[in-house]
Amino acid sequence: MDELKETINLLLKNVSNSYNLLLSLAAFYTGINILTGTGVFSEFPQEWVGKIPFNSWESIAIFGILIFGFGNAIAAIYGFIKKGRKIFIMTLIMGVLFLSCMVLQIILLDEVFLATVQFILASSLQLFLGLVGLVKTRLISN
Repeated sequence: MDELKETINLLLKNVSNSYNLLLSLAAFYTGINILTGTGVFSEFPQEWVGKIPFNSWESIAIFGILIFGFGNAIAAIYGFIKKGRKIFIMTLIMGVLFLSCMVLQIILLDEVFLATVQFILASSLQLFLGLVGLVKTRLISN
């Protein structure tokens, strides 16, 4: 029975690590696309100026790369290298931060975009993985 619990814990840890890595790569990819200034990112919406703490697409891209690109990368690398439940705490923190940014965007802009809904779903999955991992590792250690 202990071997089954250990296998479940390892599987959950690897899924969390992989998901953090995926979110990191997505943040880098999106940030680089924004920095190139093509497509929908060619002109910053003037109606957003003064409503959000950013005044250009570039500042949003740099914020996303620094916080979500590097943050999730650090969580993923840490999780693949170390054992223990800290990876689930890191996953939970990144999920809370991600979801908080999306909720704040909705509050500040008073609009919901398709990408916002997709990001809310992605952050909810990250929160779920972190919470389940913490609960499972706590149950296994007791």
